[in-house]
Amino acid sequence: MPSTVQDISTILFTAIKHYVNCEKDREILTKNVYDVEAKSRAAMLNFLKEKNTKVRFKDIVIAEFKNIENVSNKSVEQLDAIFEILPIAYQRTNSTFKVKEKKKANSGGVLGIYVNDLCKGCGACVIACGNKNALKMVSETEEVYAKHQSAVQFLDLLKDTSPKYLGLYDANSPEKSKNVSLRQHLLQRSKYEALVSGDGSCAGCGEKSVLRSISTLTEALMRPIFHAKAERLNKKADELEANGIAILNDLKANDFDTYKLFKQGILHLIMSYGAEDKKATAQRIEKEFFGNDEELITALTMVLRQDANNHKKWQAIDGRLENGMSVMAMTANTGCNSVYGSTPPNNPHTYPWMNSLFQDGATIAWLVGESFIQDNARRSVIPERLSDFILNKFETKFDEETYFELTHFIDAYMTDLEIKELPKVWAVGGDGGMGDIGFQNVSKVVLQNRPNVHVLLLDTQVYSNTGGQNSDSSVMTGGFDMNQAGAATEGKLTEKKSVMESFMNGHGSPFLAQVSMANSANLYRSVIDGLLYRGMTFIQAYTPCQPEHGIGDDMSIIEAQRARDSRAMPEIVFNPSLGETYKEVINISANPSVKNDWHTLKVKGTKIKYDFTTAHWAFGEARFRLHHKIAKGGAEDVKDMISLEKMLSLITMDDFTYRRFLNKKHRAFIPKNKVYTIDYSSGKAVYRILSRQMVLFCLERRKAWRMLQSHAGIENIDYKAQKELLSKMDNDKLTRTDFLKN
Repeated sequence: MPSTVQDISTILFTAIKHYVNCEKDREILTKNVYDVEAKSRAAMLNFLKEKNTKVRFKDIVIAEFKNIENVSNKSVEQLDAIFEILPIAYQRTNSTFKVKEKKKANSGGVLGIYVNDLCKGCGACVIACGNKNALKMVSETEEVYAKHQSAVQFLDLLKDTSPKYLGLYDANSPEKSKNVSLRQHLLQRSKYEALVSGDGSCAGCGEKSVLRSISTLTEALMRPIFHAKAERLNKKADELEANGIAILNDLKANDFDTYKLFKQGILHLIMSYGAEDKKATAQRIEKEFFGNDEELITALTMVLRQDANNHKKWQAIDGRLENGMSVMAMTANTGCNSVYGSTPPNNPHTYPWMNSLFQDGATIAWLVGESFIQDNARRSVIPERLSDFILNKFETKFDEETYFELTHFIDAYMTDLEIKELPKVWAVGGDGGMGDIGFQNVSKVVLQNRPNVHVLLLDTQVYSNTGGQNSDSSVMTGGFDMNQAGAATEGKLTEKKSVMESFMNGHGSPFLAQVSMANSANLYRSVIDGLLYRGMTFIQAYTPCQPEHGIGDDMSIIEAQRARDSRAMPEIVFNPSLGETYKEVINISANPSVKNDWHTLKVKGTKIKYDFTTAHWAFGEARFRLHHKIAKGGAEDVKDMISLEKMLSLITMDDFTYRRFLNKKHRAFIPKNKVYTIDYSSGKAVYRILSRQMVLFCLERRKAWRMLQSHAGIENIDYKAQKELLSKMDNDKLTRTDFLKN
């Protein structure tokens, strides 16, 4: 769903130019645009003073156009027709219109939210919009489809949103922007369309938003870097043409040995006169090269200008803009992302993309990343370095060591800026492809810590494209299409594997993050910081799967938030740049109630508070349907049962490991179908009886959360209290029966 903010005059000029047929009327209307704009702005500000006004942008500008003399009604009607379908707003857009306009006249812009004609109608955007009422669901008709298509065609005629409307987001240096401001990058359509709509993902797919974020943020970060590099290279080429020959002449006269070695360096590294060793290279040059210094300078300037053109003017085959070569490539592990990512005729990728077998995507990304390093060194880094020797008039001596380094160049010799300017490669796969069958491949790639290789795990907790088959990242309850719970088993007695957390130690120094669209600002910051890290990035993103999780098409973001808040999938950032202890490098502040076991919620309109456990998240997803049932009699039905909260106080993960939860005589015994909790999601108390496996699921997620807290240097006050309780019980100072009674 592309959005844009434009000057009013831009909207008016575009509409007149492309939608008014009469040439004479176009001329008159064009001359009056700024007058119409000024009057429209004044009218809009006046209407904003009135509460509950329903006057539209279209009503205001058309009223002003009608006041222009000598313009036919037909031309005004043509403008009216296009403005009628344009989704443009000025009300409730304080940051882009009202506030700016009050501070400085003629500075406010109007916001447009355009629905792509290929929209699947999942409604996730409406849910995300909340009570802003900017979007609503309507039935699709031919008329609605035509309006959407016409509106997007108008959007195609507009330029990118000006940086002045992006608030605190710095489009030229996204990394300097605050987390929340990074959301503004999607207002620039040139960034938004790093991933285009129309792919074959399921309606509301949780993976799609995360995949878009990876693509658009890489484009947003790297495109200004590419353009700045292009300007730098062109400037150096100009200086070389003006002064290069004279500088070489001075070198030749004052230090002939350095001149001779430098000349050989250019011929070897730039003009392909290299041979099997240094001596053979010198002999080949003497035998084959009969040019002069002018040819050396010409060769350098040609390479610099070509590289500058590649970075700023070249247009990728699948791209829409002439703004430079692709900033990234992507290698996909076979899975949902590769299926919907290659569905013709609407391939969503505007950059080099390939699909591989289940386990190979990460390894191939490593190889692609290495090729980017080598190509960039040979075609870009080394030519610029040679040019710098000339432009700095050889203040830094070009000696044998330098020659050897350049002829045996590796990324370890690159400066931080040269690393930053490298094209990136993303390996993308699911938890099956990267956490199960391809885990060894990913482990190998993470350990390499290559500076431009990044891995994205789209975590649905199952093999989604094989019908819900369990993966190591599947939760303890099982209960998916290919692992139903029943009398024989209620699920798997193995803990959930956190792929990201497995790389926090013993895998070198990668940048790691476990994030989701539950907090898009945290996800965006993690991606940007990972791209800038001089090492590899591994991001595990929780991505709800509508068919396998059994959730509504519009529920991806909501379920991601609930998973985070229930400790089912907490948000973690592991940044090795911050220190050499877990406490320094791990950040879990994006989660609520970081000092407690569970996040406490309050029932709306009441004083009732309750712990939002992993079970409470599970109640909203059909995949867990076999692990809880409603007690139709309410509190009466559960009066002889144990509350989940009390049961969890009685048991630890060690009790699970030693299977004490099956021992009827032990305090940790979990009776089958005799544990309950209260679900307040509807605003009313609904008593739910839990399976034993659901209790174990809560236990396992609580333990995982406590481990994270300890890594982050946070003392869990609930865990401290539980240890005191269990110490009393294990020392016969308190019985299980007495505890449950109180």
